[in-house]
Amino acid sequence: MNASPAHQEFSRRAHELPHDPADLVGRWTRVHSGPHDRVGVLVHATRSIDTGAQGWDWSLRTPTGVVSDRGELRVTPLGDHDGGRARAARRRLRAMRADLAELAPHDTAAEGVEADLELLEWELAARP
Repeated sequence: MNASPAHQEFSRRAHELPHDPADLVGRWTRVHSGPHDRVGVLVHATRSIDTGAQGWDWSLRTPTGVVSDRGELRVTPLGDHDGGRARAARRRLRAMRADLAELAPHDTAAEGVEADLELLEWELAARP
């Protein structure tokens, strides 16, 4: 008997459950926003109450820059269902690291790129 299908189904359901964005700050996540989903490190997510409407103030550090917004925030940890997006993020970060090493070896941005790449590698290795 093979337990893989049950494990895969459990894994899929775990990523579909709603997550509290505040619990995912500092992790690689996928922000679901229709056709324009984004993948990056959730920098901050705080509840905001603006004129009675509830929502979130949030920022996401992606390989192409920081994205900030206010409003509804549907976010999940980066997981095995995000393989293509994770590979794309890894490629961009590696390219940025190589460019910075060649063109600006003493730029402090290289440390941030290296840290994001290392965190991504760790999270992808630890996922179920």
